Amino acid sequence: MADLNAIAAFVAVADAGTFSSGAAAIGIPKGSISRKISILEESLGVRLFHRTTRKVTLTDIGRSFYERCKRGVDELSAATQLIDESTATPSGILRVAAPAAFADGVFSDVIAMYLARYPKTRVELMLSDEFLDLIEERIDLAFRFGELQDSSLIARKLSTTHRILCASPKLLEALGEPKSLDDLVEYPSIVHGSTLSQSSWRLVDKKGREHIARHKPRLAAQSISMAASAATLGIGVALLPGKAVETALETGELQHILPNYATPTQGLYAIYPSSKHLSLNVRSFMDLLSNSDLLANRDDA
Repeated sequence: MADLNAIAAFVAVADAGTFSSGAAAIGIPKGSISRKISILEESLGVRLFHRTTRKVTLTDIGRSFYERCKRGVDELSAATQLIDESTATPSGILRVAAPAAFADGVFSDVIAMYLARYPKTRVELMLSDEFLDLIEERIDLAFRFGELQDSSLIARKLSTTHRILCASPKLLEALGEPKSLDDLVEYPSIVHGSTLSQSSWRLVDKKGREHIARHKPRLAAQSISMAASAATLGIGVALLPGKAVETALETGELQHILPNYATPTQGLYAIYPSSKHLSLNVRSFMDLLSNSDLLANRDDA
């Protein structure tokens, strides 16, 4: 049976393209890695690399061998990481991106709990309703409503929510409560976006039938939290995620109107780059979040 260290050296060189870079990747001298691979080739009875003075390339049999070995080395690395992390403590910076509506409530409590439980950690929280580039922004973990578009990322569905129609008691006192979707055209509205041209909402009823609700946009806001704040001030009717206005509904700052209608179900996802293993920091944060009230009701109406 081939030596596992030699196989790890082989995979490192194949990944790096040179003996020197492969040696640096696993922290051994260039001469040592060259000897390991020569011994491996001799034990297998095949040549794994074409060698030149500048680089090495895999032979056909080397390519087939690499594809099998790569998976094994990655699995072994992940297993070793799991053991290491079982006795380790989270430390360093965790960069998190989330919708602006997450600024208050349970999510902020989870961050405070994480920092209190793991004193060697620090958190950078970016609140934005835009889809940030996780790689470019060096984001470890992001939370987003809606389906994932970038297939190079990993998405874990945490819960589901709907957007519901909300208005402040002040607005309803002044204009009365709408009795049907057709009544909304007589009410000022707040739209989530960058333009006032969004004058209709696509909603479904309890039986899944689709309806178009026309309205009169008065404010266009790209921030869900800004739209929610404007709604509490009586600026207009808003269509917002149930989780984003949960607190305002409980305190009475907002009222759920026309409750038989909502948007189709939308998922809340945790997103992270697929190019690296889930770090101890991310895993620890997700463990706290999974046990929090934010996900207590996995399906939110």
